[in-house]
Amino acid sequence: MENTILKTFKDKGFQNVTLYDQMDYELLNTGIKDVEDPVQRANINLELGIPYLLGLSLGELAWTGNWERTDPTNIHSPSYWESDTDIKSLLRVALMETATGNIISNYAIETTISEFPIPIGDEQTLDLNFGTLYKVVSVSTRKGTKI
Repeated sequence: MENTILKTFKDKGFQNVTLYDQMDYELLNTGIKDVEDPVQRANINLELGIPYLLGLSLGELAWTGNWERTDPTNIHSPSYWESDTDIKSLLRVALMETATGNIISNYAIETTISEFPIPIGDEQTLDLNFGTLYKVVSVSTRKGTKI
């Protein structure tokens, strides 16, 4: 998921984006062992030239509804979401200034993928949801890069 989020930011034009857990060498090489320490955190900007840290936190992932099979007697038949379905995610995005430790922005981004009606004849519809948890997190991330 981290790589998907990183790719989304880079695709949106944020080229100087690195995952914190992949910066061990850079941090230790400059003597930064604790980003919670104000002096060491300020050195992230002074020594590494990184003015901001972006915090991402994936909150609640939820879905409602039931899985149904196109052929209930065949376990290998395709499955789909039955009516009254929603897939939701909550992604928190916080931007912190490394020099001061101030939170510049803090957003909670909720995304919902709902069902959509498919006409099946005689003015009847079948409401299906083909969304996935992966898709809803990807949409949340794209929304977060626009903020």
